[in-house]
Amino acid sequence: MNHNGKISINECARCGTCCMKGGPALHDEDSGLVESGQIPLASLYTIRKGELARDNVSGGLIRVESEIIKVKSIPGAHTCVYYDDALQSCRIYDIRPIECRTLECWDTGKIETMYSRHRSDRRKLLNAIQWILELIETHEARCSFAEISRLASLREKGDPQGAEKLQAMVNEDAHFRYMMIEKGQIVPDMLDFLLGRPLSEIIPLQFGIKITQALSD
Repeated sequence: MNHNGKISINECARCGTCCMKGGPALHDEDSGLVESGQIPLASLYTIRKGELARDNVSGGLIRVESEIIKVKSIPGAHTCVYYDDALQSCRIYDIRPIECRTLECWDTGKIETMYSRHRSDRRKLLNAIQWILELIETHEARCSFAEISRLASLREKGDPQGAEKLQAMVNEDAHFRYMMIEKGQIVPDMLDFLLGRPLSEIIPLQFGIKITQALSD
């Protein structure tokens, strides 16, 4: 208790609040956890450059300037997939990523200092798998968020080509995913990491644009 008569917290209370605000972003220090399979790629997703994301330090929404690799949340909620609600504990506590090890909810200075530094990305984590990196680069070129933003702006101004090209891009994104599963034998759960989340989901959320069901073949 401090001098004002209030309870002072200086250690984790195991309340789970931080775990229920989303999984951590990965940094270079976490690469060994991914390479060893202790944190599988299927449990990660990519926030791509130009995508809207919540800044866990400021609390606001920003368009990210470089991609961010994050641990997935459970379906329909923000809670980290590794959080055990019944036990109020982390299921990978002993090997938890550096953001989790650094975060002190009673003093956010440390996490604020390292939060945006040395973040991991797909190229770092897949540096030995060239053919997948080439596919990712092709997808980025064809489905970039810079182009999505431009087309969304054209559509907003009433240009029919903006809407048509945006729908075509959504279809291409869906087709790309289909081909990676069918031809590349990629596990579907890995696609959110390899290609980011589907444009058919992201565009309505981030641009308020209704999207027709994307083609899958």
